[in-house]
Amino acid sequence: MNAVMFTATKLDGRSSDEWELIRSIRLSPIASIVTDARADDNPIIAANRQFEQLTRYSESELVGRNCRILAGPETQRAHSAALAHAVATAAPVVLKLLNYRKNGSKFLNAVMIAPVFDDQAELAYFVGSQMEVAAGQGDLLRASAAARVDQLTRQQQAVLRLMAKGMRNRQIGEHLGLTEKTIKMHRGGLVKRLGVSSTVEAMRLAIEAGF
Repeated sequence: MNAVMFTATKLDGRSSDEWELIRSIRLSPIASIVTDARADDNPIIAANRQFEQLTRYSESELVGRNCRILAGPETQRAHSAALAHAVATAAPVVLKLLNYRKNGSKFLNAVMIAPVFDDQAELAYFVGSQMEVAAGQGDLLRASAAARVDQLTRQQQAVLRLMAKGMRNRQIGEHLGLTEKTIKMHRGGLVKRLGVSSTVEAMRLAIEAGF
């Protein structure tokens, strides 16, 4: 399973992985959320300002609710089912959905979700990002993501691929025969070369590119 893994230590009632995920989406210029996979109905626990601007819902209105809040009469059932299946199987996915803002206006939404596992390999969270797109733009997004990933060095691509599979720096280092310090260097380099602000954005590009 693709995932991100963190060591869970409690900080003011939140685990360090939860804080790190929330910090990551706050840094992202893409509309993003974090959901609690361990709670009933996978509720949203954080949303960034871009998500508020895209959907017209405030974070306080979103917290505690499922992402189905964005669904409406014309939301494609097959696509919603595919998204639900990805959640049920803890699989990363990028797909397009017709969604609705709080004011009822419709928008075509390129949705990415990725599972997040804790240090005991238990599903803990999902991170999601949303982007309004035009009809037929999906292929362009995939091509753009692939082109950006292609600009990475082979070693950076190898690190990104393992990041998308949920490995931590130490595990990536063991897999590639490199030190943890070297992996951190490659992570910093690939984030910079991809032109993204966070690991969540790098993951989105990796998944869009088919990693």
